[in-house]
Amino acid sequence: MRGLIWNCRGVGKKGMATYLSDMISDHSLDFLGLQETMKKEFTPKCLRRIDPYDQFKWNWIPSEGKSGGILCGVRHDTLEIVS
Repeated sequence: MRGLIWNCRGVGKKGMATYLSDMISDHSLDFLGLQETMKKEFTPKCLRRIDPYDQFKWNWIPSEGKSGGILCGVRHDTLEIVS
């Protein structure tokens, strides 16, 4: 099992979605946790840029103002979300 937990300080930066997608692919990640996303909501389009093959189940906690926010992705064919 491989995972990445990262304090990314803003997931909406230019090129970040491509970078995350490449990290998932290059390192065969099973889970991804991002802190300080600075986003209130993640649209399906935004998540598709990070996960173009829809391999992950995504959950998030919205940011409050310009700080906080957590995005968590779990590969659904490897891991199971219990609660």
